[in-house]
Amino acid sequence: MCGRYANFLTEQELIDAFEIAVVADDARLAPRYNIGPMQDTSIVVARKEAGRSLELARWGLVPSWAKEPAIGSRMFNARSETIAEKPSFRSAFAKRRCLIPASGYYEWKAGADGKTPYFIDTADGSPLALAGLFEFWRDKALGDEAPWLATCSVVTTAAREAMQEIHDRQPVMLLPEEADAWLDAASSPDDLFAAMGAPAPELAWHAVGAAVGNVRNQGPELVEPIGDAS
Repeated sequence: MCGRYANFLTEQELIDAFEIAVVADDARLAPRYNIGPMQDTSIVVARKEAGRSLELARWGLVPSWAKEPAIGSRMFNARSETIAEKPSFRSAFAKRRCLIPASGYYEWKAGADGKTPYFIDTADGSPLALAGLFEFWRDKALGDEAPWLATCSVVTTAAREAMQEIHDRQPVMLLPEEADAWLDAASSPDDLFAAMGAPAPELAWHAVGAAVGNVRNQGPELVEPIGDAS
């Protein structure tokens, strides 16, 4: 799964790494080291005329047919294996795909003495492009004047190779060619499944302190290694 991640990239780093043409005013967020479900975060979407746009969404997808937005607390991950059939995600998979920029993500490894958090990023320090879905929801009881709520979900898959030592799931992490296909409205389901199944970036990881377990904690110290906890 992916239940916590960090994005401490500057706006210019995001623009350069993700070829962003437009930055929405509300997407100009400060660097964050501990992003959890139901919090606002930045996503990259492809707009037909404007190109790639950095926008704001709440992490925890709310389908358009949902009666209330609280359902998003259970929809922060979308399993790649069922993404095309599950009613909560199939419409977004077909029409509303995004990239979720990340500096790295956290995962907890179970051991004899409990669970140890790890920070996982790319071996070369480049940003991660997490495959995501997004949706728009508003309260139909309030009529056409109700504000729209943008929400998103991180797509996950079975952990690969050495990552299985930490957890049995991992986010789908896309290299540039696969990221292009993921955002392309013309991509077929076969193209999208191929992108999700393609090799991921080379990863590195290290144990971090337990403070990351509290989403209210922020700061660069959260990603600092604490030594060999394997």
